[in-house]
Amino acid sequence: MSDSLKRVTTKGIVWSSIERFSVQGIQFVIMIIMARLLTPEDYGFVGMLTIFLAVSQSLIDSGFSQALIRKQNRTEVDNSTVFY
Repeated sequence: MSDSLKRVTTKGIVWSSIERFSVQGIQFVIMIIMARLLTPEDYGFVGMLTIFLAVSQSLIDSGFSQALIRKQNRTEVDNSTVFY
């Protein structure tokens, strides 16, 4: 069973790495294309939005939604906290 667990774990790590690097690579290419098409002011605005989206994504990934799913007695305050 440990060989199977090792194989599954390795496979999961490889696929997660491929997914992460491909997303970052695609985002990099898109930003290069946008830099060529937009004016410097517009590209700066997009850069500011990108920072905001990165912070928002880190909050989403921090586990609020998973904690809400696992919580037995959810209140409306819990739901709105995760939503906002």
